[in-house]
Amino acid sequence: MFKKISESFDITPSEANYNYNFYILPFSETFDSIVKELKLYELVFYKNDCRELFYRVLSRVKKCTKFRNVQLLIPSVVYTVFRAKGVTIKSLDFCRASNVSLADFKEGLFIVSPVYLDYVKRDREKFVYQLIAKMIAQFSLDSTFKDVTREIFRRFFPLFKNTTDNIAAGLIITLSFVVLDYKLPAFSKIFEALGTSITRAHYHIKRKIFLPNQLGDFIGFAKSRERLKQFLLTKI
Repeated sequence: MFKKISESFDITPSEANYNYNFYILPFSETFDSIVKELKLYELVFYKNDCRELFYRVLSRVKKCTKFRNVQLLIPSVVYTVFRAKGVTIKSLDFCRASNVSLADFKEGLFIVSPVYLDYVKRDREKFVYQLIAKMIAQFSLDSTFKDVTREIFRRFFPLFKNTTDNIAAGLIITLSFVVLDYKLPAFSKIFEALGTSITRAHYHIKRKIFLPNQLGDFIGFAKSRERLKQFLLTKI
């Protein structure tokens, strides 16, 4: 066990021994608590993957810094593995289950994500499209919507690939609603269902579509809908 840890994480056997003995119990307790709160018991299957990533990250966190507190580090580790395995969990729900603030959670992701090569190299298009498919099912949208969404995705995903999966999926779905003139109570409902905010989506539409194409001021999906629709129709 200790030899494997030291080989994998570039730390000495003595460091591996110390880390294992000191951190294995709090890691196990925190992982089990998160899974229980989320009621996703089948994710216990990924416990070993999370534990290995935890040691890998911990060996790179400087002593006496905030994220040597494993209660702050473990949630970001677990979330990273779950997302890399294709498990969709809203960030806010995960924070509540983990008993960490959203700010600490996001800061932890910046530390964890670069270490986990499977996360960095994952097929983002696949995961974003999985989110889109779930939203199509949730809103009971028809085959025409699916076809338009597929084309919107092909054409516009490259513009949104530097944002989060949830925002990218929400933007693609919203643009499809605009093109088809489908009605819904409020565009914000899409982003709420994805566990994020429409305000962040406004920023990307303004910076990636309206400003570079000189479409004027973007003042929200509802009020700018017609200008946005006419632009989209020239691109798909």
